[in-house]
Amino acid sequence: MVDKNEIASIFNDFMALYKGKSQIGIEALCKKYDYHRMLLGLLSNLDEAAKVPVPLVMKECYEAYKKYRNLEMKESDWEKVVAETRELLLKWKSNKWCSRILVELIGLLEEDDKERKRIAEEVEREMEAAMQKQSNAA
Repeated sequence: MVDKNEIASIFNDFMALYKGKSQIGIEALCKKYDYHRMLLGLLSNLDEAAKVPVPLVMKECYEAYKKYRNLEMKESDWEKVVAETRELLLKWKSNKWCSRILVELIGLLEEDDKERKRIAEEVEREMEAAMQKQSNAA
């Protein structure tokens, strides 16, 4: 599962770097987070980031992610994610930096969704095996 605290930390460290409030460099950040895809997304297309209010874009994108990160996603939830993402992209005029951030955040949601489903299937198989074992013993 995606570590939500790590994602928050990545956002905070990137913001500190962006605002010049951190003495840690890009290389050190990459090593600290083992080249995490979210950090690499934040570091990509920085020429495009200069065209938008980075703190506001990050806040809005992260808020959208937070809304869904702990949900067991249904089709209707995915539709809402897509709609919110589309709204943010339109608001920021399809800015490439913003687009990359949203793609990475959606990827994190998908990663969690797949992991939840895998765990649920595994638990279901274990329960079926236990019930089968009980019925064979009876």
